[in-house]
Amino acid sequence: MSGDPRDARALRASRTSDAGSTDRPGISIFGLALVSSVGAFGTHLLLPALPAIREQFDVSGGQAQLVVSLSLLALAFGALINGPLSDRFGRRPVARFGLLLYVLGSLVAWQAPDLWTVLAGRIIQALGGGAAITVVRALIRDLYDRDTAASVHGYMASFVLIVPMLVPFLGGVLTDYLGWRSNFIAAAAVGVAVSVFVMLRLPETRHLGAGEDRSIGMLPSLGELMRERTFLGFALTYACSMAATQAFISGAPLVVIGTLGLSPSEYGLWYMISAAASLAGFWLAGRYSSRRGVHAMIATGLPLSLAATVAVLAIGTGFGYTPLLFFLPAMWHTFANALIVPNATSGAISARPDIAGAAAGLLGFLQFVLSAVAAQLAGVLQDRFEYGVAMVMLGFSVAAALFYVLLVLPIRRHGKGQGVAAQ
Repeated sequence: MSGDPRDARALRASRTSDAGSTDRPGISIFGLALVSSVGAFGTHLLLPALPAIREQFDVSGGQAQLVVSLSLLALAFGALINGPLSDRFGRRPVARFGLLLYVLGSLVAWQAPDLWTVLAGRIIQALGGGAAITVVRALIRDLYDRDTAASVHGYMASFVLIVPMLVPFLGGVLTDYLGWRSNFIAAAAVGVAVSVFVMLRLPETRHLGAGEDRSIGMLPSLGELMRERTFLGFALTYACSMAATQAFISGAPLVVIGTLGLSPSEYGLWYMISAAASLAGFWLAGRYSSRRGVHAMIATGLPLSLAATVAVLAIGTGFGYTPLLFFLPAMWHTFANALIVPNATSGAISARPDIAGAAAGLLGFLQFVLSAVAAQLAGVLQDRFEYGVAMVMLGFSVAAALFYVLLVLPIRRHGKGQGVAAQ
């Protein structure tokens, strides 16, 4: 496999399919990341503007936080709905429609006269962002076999990770100099640019994902997936691992700023350590997943994640935190998560390549719902315990390992052949 993460076409030679076709369209991994990251761009761009929105409309902090939490749920439902639609109507039409919603939602929020209109705009925007994420995941499975797709997911995540690292700074500058509404103009502009890219460069790949057209409708597709043990095992492993990381992302400011008394800028510098560890993990996943396979990568990541989250909790209960003692074990968790996530993603979607869009949609739904639960739990427990965030991180890390051991490994060991778990 080529070491150049920008060119997914270098990976195409290893693609195999039931149809036996090898003539497949190419698209750069940077392009896939560009489409996939629009939802995260809109969310992270707005984070520094929340205090200004709260002040503008004279609402409580909890009401202002709905701008984020409701959009997270909208991302979940956007993924759930648009996945099966992309199986029925194609990847390109659903991506174009989703980006249209993204732009329209941004413009609605830009002109909002009150908080509730802002929320309506954010929900529309997030529904569109969920469509983009789902289409990209399904498209990757259309083009590549399971292990190669895991490498592509890893490389793509390395690019997508730039969004939470850099975009909040852009959102802060826009808010300081142009006001909070300018963030929605910037989001709309990005949505238009990505829409042009989709029209010009995104290939239609639905017909490449399987040798048979299985456009069976949304509810039947989701019903089949809920009965597919391989899909559920990989999907719940993925969603719980992401939830553990979301607990850290959402709860770290409560620990570092609220408990330890660091400034927001100091927190940002410490957070970059964990982001760098995650970037390294995604790069390794991109480089080695196609060689070692999804099971080997997940089996490496899960014990590391468990050990790291146990360490975070043990330090909190036994010694008390310092910035270093909090972020150092958390860094190893984010590294381990980056090994797990692209491989569990590929394993879940590959369980039913004939309905890859529905699989990608349900995967995203589980991810965003459990991440929302983890974020809320982290906030509630951190109010009661100094190590509340660590408790949530460990709980979801244990759940991820249990789902993999109980649902995926038995199929692989016994060679029953459900989906691809036995491979």
